[in-house]
Amino acid sequence: MHYAAITHLATRDYPLQSVTVLFLCAVCHYLGHTTLAVFTAVWLVISKVCAYFVCKRQSPFDQLPKDWALLALMALFFVNAILYVVPALVLASDPSIAMKLSAVLWVIGAQVYVTNTWSGVPTFVYTMLLPIMLLMVIVFLRLGSTVPVASTLSHWIVTFAFVGLFIYTSIDTLRGHLATEAALKNAERTATSRLLQLEEAQRIDGLTGLLNRPAFDVALQIMLEDRAHGNGEVAVFLVDLDSFKPINDTYSHEAGDRVLMETATRLQKHIGDLGIVGRLGGDEFILAIQIDNGVDALGIAETLYQNIALPVLWTQHMLKVTASIGVSTTGANLRTVPALCSAADQAMFAAKSSPNRAPVLYEEQLFTPRLSSDEKQALVDSIANETVKPYYQPKIHLPTGDIIGFEALARWEHPNNTLRLPCDFLRQINDLGLQGDFMISIASQVFRDVEAMLEHGLDPGQVSLNIPEVALATYSGRQDLHRIVAARPACAKHVTFEITEDVFIARAADMIQASIASFRDLGLRISLDDFGTGFASFDHLRQLDFDELKIDTSFVSDLGQDNTADVLVRGFLDIASGLGVSAIAEGVETEAQRQHLANMGCLIAQGYLFSAALPFDEATALLTTNRLIKPAVT
Repeated sequence: MHYAAITHLATRDYPLQSVTVLFLCAVCHYLGHTTLAVFTAVWLVISKVCAYFVCKRQSPFDQLPKDWALLALMALFFVNAILYVVPALVLASDPSIAMKLSAVLWVIGAQVYVTNTWSGVPTFVYTMLLPIMLLMVIVFLRLGSTVPVASTLSHWIVTFAFVGLFIYTSIDTLRGHLATEAALKNAERTATSRLLQLEEAQRIDGLTGLLNRPAFDVALQIMLEDRAHGNGEVAVFLVDLDSFKPINDTYSHEAGDRVLMETATRLQKHIGDLGIVGRLGGDEFILAIQIDNGVDALGIAETLYQNIALPVLWTQHMLKVTASIGVSTTGANLRTVPALCSAADQAMFAAKSSPNRAPVLYEEQLFTPRLSSDEKQALVDSIANETVKPYYQPKIHLPTGDIIGFEALARWEHPNNTLRLPCDFLRQINDLGLQGDFMISIASQVFRDVEAMLEHGLDPGQVSLNIPEVALATYSGRQDLHRIVAARPACAKHVTFEITEDVFIARAADMIQASIASFRDLGLRISLDDFGTGFASFDHLRQLDFDELKIDTSFVSDLGQDNTADVLVRGFLDIASGLGVSAIAEGVETEAQRQHLANMGCLIAQGYLFSAALPFDEATALLTTNRLIKPAVT
């Protein structure tokens, strides 16, 4: 039993105990045993005071450990049990029949009191019952030590008082015992209720009321087991909200929470009792539904997409988000919860990468298989031994055809002698939490290669490499890059860190901007990559110092075919010129694209028209010869 409960029982009946013992002492005094009466009364006061101070942890017992405090209470109660019953020996030795009967009532009453009060604490029961039972035997033996005589009226009055006290004490202690039992049961019910609430809370997302990931997985497993005994298929929909961060950053997290709750309501309403809905965290949701054979799962996803895209009213604002939705259905190789969820996850990322963000259905033949456990270990080892390395795609000065720099692009020289592109392993790097190791390895190799070019008397120009948000948004990531730069400070002026414009709206935007400022202080250049494809506004351009603006492939590919692309690219070039920064066009693959860029005044470009990304040795050889690429005709 809890310490507090024991101390409560120890002090609960002080008034009753005091009145009872004082009455017994008065009887002893009446029978001529004044010394015993006084000693018992004095001990009663001393023991009760000591027990009170022990229970309340007051000086001088305030530093006493709880275990020692309980031992002290047990010692006091052991002595008290003896002294409480000793007066019964006096009563049993008296020749009066009434006094002998009072002695029996007293020892039996003491046992009843101890049993009713301390039944929940066996150690205390045994501590007090053993001396009481021993003394009870002595009391019964003392009953025959004197010849019984008739009792006076006063003696019978004392006996009747003992009877009344015995009855009252028995009822009172029994009531207290029942109250304690009721309190314990109530505490047990409360604890059980709270445990159920805690278990429910562990199953339910606190904001939206949807299932959390573990609970969703359990529910999906049940759906799959039910499907095995019936017809139909199970479809899983992974929903990732687009444009959600700008709502949080522009309108507040309260607005973001409103969007999440409304999205959850719409998904739950649409699915109804036909399936289950969960929230994975952040702005990701997952659904599963039982569908009949022939039902178009992609059509269901389209409806979900349209429902999510409806405006959400918050205060006086109409908030709008869209969603990237990946769909998977049970099939030959998709029979388990992990397989279905993984397939839906891959399809969702494909939807996020598509131009129109339309829902995508997972089809095995269209998706690259996930890495096996052996391949994952091979990836870990390859990052460590630098067989995941930078390849260098030249940047070309269009008017002259000179190579004026490179972009470092990661390539995995796989142990099976194949060369893998980032799309084949970047997802796995993120899944394995290797972003930091990957970034440090590539950055270290780039600086080492730049140093080697300089030592060979070559001018590498500006060599750029992509820096992930996680490296900019954390102090440890910033320090890792600082150490790499500090190891080869002469290379800093030849290296450009490329960042995407989405860093403007990241939650750690202030930290990111501080990191970028620190890199520029080290002599590094900053390039704004994939310009025009993210969610940054023109106002954000004033918040960050950068040196270069890269026009995304998606705009360059439509030059000469889409007037909008022409207008946008020309606008990007004007922005770069107005801000006094360089502009580089990415993804140039045709002579017509190069010609259009040159005519617009674009000076620098890169793409397969000029060269694919090359290993270091080949890039160095190309830089040695330089100007193998003809300038654009203007």
